[in-house]
Parts: sequence; structure tokens; C-alpha cells
Amino acid sequence: MSLSFLRDRSGMALVLALLTVAFLVAVTVRLSTSVNGQMQAAVNQSRAVRLDAMLLSGLNLARAALLADQQKNEEGDASDSSWDSWGVIDSPLISQLFSGSMDITVTDLSGRLQANALVWTEKEKKAWKKKQKGKDKKKDPEKLQRSLWKRFLLLENLGIEELGENQAAIMLDSLMDWLDENDETEENGAEKGYYSSLDPPYVPANGPMSLIDDLALVKGWKQKILYSELKNKANTTSHLIAYLTNGAQPGMVNINTAPVLVLQALHDDMTEELAADMISFREDEVNQEMLNQVTWYRNVPGFPGDITFDSALVTTESNLFKITVTATEQGLQRIGEGIIQRKENQEQVLLYWKIQ
Repeated sequence: MSLSFLRDRSGMALVLALLTVAFLVAVTVRLSTSVNGQMQAAVNQSRAVRLDAMLLSGLNLARAALLADQQKNEEGDASDSSWDSWGVIDSPLISQLFSGSMDITVTDLSGRLQANALVWTEKEKKAWKKKQKGKDKKKDPEKLQRSLWKRFLLLENLGIEELGENQAAIMLDSLMDWLDENDETEENGAEKGYYSSLDPPYVPANGPMSLIDDLALVKGWKQKILYSELKNKANTTSHLIAYLTNGAQPGMVNINTAPVLVLQALHDDMTEELAADMISFREDEVNQEMLNQVTWYRNVPGFPGDITFDSALVTTESNLFKITVTATEQGLQRIGEGIIQRKENQEQVLLYWKIQ
């Protein structure tokens, strides 16, 4: 066997050895990367599970606070305000059980305008009038609600250029058509024929609205209007839809929790300054007990004596709440949002729960 042949074979063996080593290194690196990725995914999944557990714990803690407050209300203090136990919820126990942090916020939706209150069945009207006193029995709840909504939509400090008398009429007529059971079209409204001509076509609910976001489906309720940024003198910035809720009958506004713009809509002569004064008054702990009476606003310094809110539109009681729970752990964050309805028998109904 020649020397050159042996050299060729030894050189080939070296090349094969180097290729084998390179292959094993590549496999090892890839396997290591895969294992590290799977381990990180497992860690993230474990954190996600813990975050979800925190969200449910936060939800149940908020529900417990709402129940405790309702039981207290039945003992004599029937009013609801941010001074109640659900107004500020601390979660020291949950912080001890979990390594992350959690924030729980309960928002009273009874301080918002309730879309479903724009349309009433005859049965609902009769039940409503039975609860009214004196002259209020002769009032039409649908007309009261429409006037309230119209005042709100035409507030100058909403700052939405597209909103005027004509646009407000289209929005309200169309919303009433969306909610009522018949196919008769209001003057500026829309029924099945209008929605079936759209691309893509769909049909109106012809019944109560289950989610306030469904407003975007109703004629006239444009995304640009619903999600326009609004800013008032209370230094709060939000969108128009934040002041609305699907809610439940009878559509009364809790003045203990209503924001500035909703308070303004309660009377033709209300101004942003007067509404801000009301909020300052109710946030002062000295005035806490006064909030039990629906007429407490008359005690606000400088409040005009000729402004009286319609007793059929205002209340100090609440039955609909939005719960927002934010859980954070080592850079990961999850948010859960839910809506709770409190019933008179202390039953709580979870109408909605979504984890983002």
C-alpha cells in the first residue's frame, strides 16, 4: 500500500471526524436552545397560571366587598358611594399568597347613562309608575330618558364636532329602534331594512343590549364618536363610551358616583363647574353621611336653589358594577374585567368576565 494512499485515508478520516464533531456540536446547541426555550415557555406558562389565579382571587375579593356592602345597606345605610368597602380594596392576603402584585378597581356603572332604559315594555312602565309618588306617576320614563340622553349628547364640553341636534336625533332614534321589539322605524332611526343593506349585512337586536360595545353596530353611533377623547376640568380624560352602560332598568343615575359629564346632563342649567363642585363635596369625608339623601346636592356651597334634579332620574343606590383586576409578576401582566349585578335578595350575577 502506497504512502500517498495512507495519507489520503487518514486525511479523509480527519475530515469525517471534524464533520461529526461539528454535527454533534450543532445538534447539542440546537437541543440546548430548544430545551431552554421549552423551559422558558414552561416558566411563562406557570406564571400565566398564577396570574390567572390572582385574577380570580381579585374578582372574588371584589365580590365579597360588594356583598358585605349590600348587607350593610340592608341594615339601614342604603346608599352607595366610593366611601363604601368596594371603593378601595386592599389585598394583603393575596399579596402573601402570590409573589406578584395586584390592583383591584370597582367602578359603579349605576352612575352612567343606561342604554337599555331608553325603551320600556308596558309591563315595565306599570311597575315603574307604581313606585313613583304624586306627579311622577304621570311621567313617561322613555321621554325622561330621551331628554337625559339628549342633554348629554349636546353638552358643549364633550368637544365632538360631529355631534349636533341632527346627529343626536339620528343616534337616539336608531338606538330606540335597535332596542324595541317592533319593526316600525322612528323618524331618524333604522330597522332591519337598513342593516340588511350594509356590507356585511346584519340584523338589529330588537331587544336589550347585552354589551355596551354593541353601540358601534347602531346607525349613527360611529367609532369616531364613541371613542373620541374627552377631557373635563376634573382632569380626567376618557372616551364617550366610558359614560355609558347597557345597565338595567329603571335607568336612574347614582349621583354619588356619577362623573362630571353625567351630572351635567341631569338638568338644563347644570354647568361643568357646578358638577365639579358636587364631586368635591361628595369626596370630602366630612360630608359622607349626607350622601345617604338624594337631595344632598342642595348643601353644596353656592349651588343654585332653582336647580332640582328630577326624582325619577336620580338615586343614591347602585346595582351594577365593573370590576377590573390587574395582576403582575416578573414582567408579565394580565388584566381581567367583569360586570356584576347585585340583586335585592343578595344574589350576585356575573354578567361578563374576560381576561385580556
